[in-house]
Amino acid sequence: MDFPKSVPSAGLVNGKFADENPLSGTPGSLIPATWGNGVTQEILNVVQAAGLTPDEASQTQLLAALRSPALFLTAPQFDAGRSAATSEFVQRALGNYASSRGISAATQLTVADVGTAIGLGGNVAYTVTLPDATTVPNGATISLHCRNSAAVTIASKTGSQISPQGAYLSSMVMNAGESAHFVRESGIWAVYGTASLKYAASFSGVVGTPGYQKYPSGNIDQWGYGTTDANGEIYVTFLTAFPTAFSSIVANHVGGEGAAVILYAGSATKTGCRLRVRDMNGGSAGGWGVYYFAKGY
Repeated sequence: MDFPKSVPSAGLVNGKFADENPLSGTPGSLIPATWGNGVTQEILNVVQAAGLTPDEASQTQLLAALRSPALFLTAPQFDAGRSAATSEFVQRALGNYASSRGISAATQLTVADVGTAIGLGGNVAYTVTLPDATTVPNGATISLHCRNSAAVTIASKTGSQISPQGAYLSSMVMNAGESAHFVRESGIWAVYGTASLKYAASFSGVVGTPGYQKYPSGNIDQWGYGTTDANGEIYVTFLTAFPTAFSSIVANHVGGEGAAVILYAGSATKTGCRLRVRDMNGGSAGGWGVYYFAKGY
């Protein structure tokens, strides 16, 4: 709407209404019926859109309408339009989780769980399945924190949509104390948080004997078990080659009497080394067990 500029008889001054000036004899502006009706109808449209019944005696209905939830509806969760955002929409989208809840048994998460902080409780193993990543928009987030004394498997509903540290997996495991934030990125669930660290190359390792553990510094620990040959020697082959160099090895003889385990001089390489076992009398035999722990980088 605008001032009735197209009506010459309205008597606008500089495009706006002006008062009558008796001293100069200048007449005041006139309000055409079409303009007055238009202004009134504009206001009534807002009042009625808010579900209010127009009341000629009330002078607060426009304000009440502008404050009405009927006019400022909270947009759907993933709305990306340019409509005004209510405080409810902002609260849900930024700064706080939309809600929180707990899980202690096998559960299929849905789109309704996006924006939710979920605690994984209980004391038995179970599986929680994520929504299909193709059903939620980019940026959608689900946060999980594991308080279960047993492992919880987080599974992909479709294919290998779980991506911790750049891997593409159909499932991953969360242990007590671990947290994971699943963020929908380009059709997959990118995983952030402590639960993803075990999948990082700098933290990779093998559990068991033999086994190894890598660290972000570049250091690598390796361990294993071997038995002596007829000469009382063991050739240790490391489960993974040290990329740069072997540093040291500590080994213990397994038995009921004392024995010394010696690193054979000059035998150490990035892939293995030779150990020699001798009892307190300098004797040796086959079949003696030795546990070792090696370091390198």
